[in-house]
Amino acid sequence: MSTRANSGAVRATVAIQGTFAPGYEQHFDDYSSLMREFLARHGATVVRRQLVEKTIYGRARPDLFMVIDFPDRSVVELLFLQGEYLGIVPLRNKVFAEFEMHVAAHGEV
Repeated sequence: MSTRANSGAVRATVAIQGTFAPGYEQHFDDYSSLMREFLARHGATVVRRQLVEKTIYGRARPDLFMVIDFPDRSVVELLFLQGEYLGIVPLRNKVFAEFEMHVAAHGEV
């Protein structure tokens, strides 16, 4: 069941998992700072950002996962598929060898 923000917009949750690229440490702080500013400007709330210690089931073992809530589902794809974010992607690619982003309706199933 999705929830609506005060404006009536349908909220969304974005889940990210990534595997670090070799030498990511050189770029991580810059990327992290850019993303924090980007997310804050667009009203996003980082719910969780953590390093993965171990994979219990599955083949993949990402190094990091994030869960981010957005106040308006309709802007999520616009934010990440064009404009400013696409300018950040080259730096993101220096941090992550593999990167996945998923969007879901905010709330519980």
